[in-house]
Amino acid sequence: MGSLQKTAACLLFLSVFSSVSHSQLATFICSDVKTEYNKTATISCISNKKITHVVVKRCENCNKQNSCLESVINTWARKDSSEEGRIRLVLQHNVSEVHIQEVKATDEGGYKWHLYSDAGERDGCATLEITAPETEPNLTRNGTKLTCLSPIGHRQREIHWFNGHGTNLTGSASLVSEEAEGGLTSLSSTLHEKPSLAASEYCCTVLYDVHTKRNKTKCLRAHKAVADYLHFTSTADPEIPKTMKEHVATILVLLFLVLCSFAAILYYKYRQRAMARGNFADILRNLLPVLRQCKPFHCSYCI
Repeated sequence: MGSLQKTAACLLFLSVFSSVSHSQLATFICSDVKTEYNKTATISCISNKKITHVVVKRCENCNKQNSCLESVINTWARKDSSEEGRIRLVLQHNVSEVHIQEVKATDEGGYKWHLYSDAGERDGCATLEITAPETEPNLTRNGTKLTCLSPIGHRQREIHWFNGHGTNLTGSASLVSEEAEGGLTSLSSTLHEKPSLAASEYCCTVLYDVHTKRNKTKCLRAHKAVADYLHFTSTADPEIPKTMKEHVATILVLLFLVLCSFAAILYYKYRQRAMARGNFADILRNLLPVLRQCKPFHCSYCI
């Protein structure tokens, strides 16, 4: 009976010791990280006991079964780095850090940790989110086609089209996606408006995040595009370009103004002469009565 009691006591002691040992490592914390594209990301896990070994696997989603790839860090196999040192482990007592230099879009996802210590082992997970560059879209026109280019960004982003009245024209556009550097993509969307660009304005909106609705918009006023397009396709009067007609019209206007100025000068001089002749005639009319009364023998002032 005494031996049974001793055995029970030993089992209870081992159970308590095991739970205490595990509880000593159960307080570890693995933090999620958000960093910019092409920067350095630091993913860390902290324990309340000294960490002896670390195994880190890259996963599409830590909560998704069979989504983890091969290990990027495995101290059991003396693998403290991968990808020629771009991903490396820094282990200091109870702090374990994985540094990822020049992060790419393909680095985004979950990182599953297996932490080991003298007190036991535990699993954890941290998520790395990459903020891709959000460049201004480039909007160009070619005839009745408008093209919106988003040169680099996450593959999840979208391009939408609207006219000046707010009508969604995305259904009339075609989208082309091409792989870019670092796991990013280049998007090009072309809007086909028939028969011509009839709206007052066209805008393309690059939607970077469908949840937060974060976006950037570029617009193009259509009246310029229509005018240029009609001028480009016009074939009337090919011998005389429109610019030559404008020069001829300008020369004719200047010539007309010169002739008008010359005529005004001639009219002014003619009027001055006419006024001078008119004054002389008035003098003669005033002297005529006096001359008629003059007699040679008694008029001393007659000539």
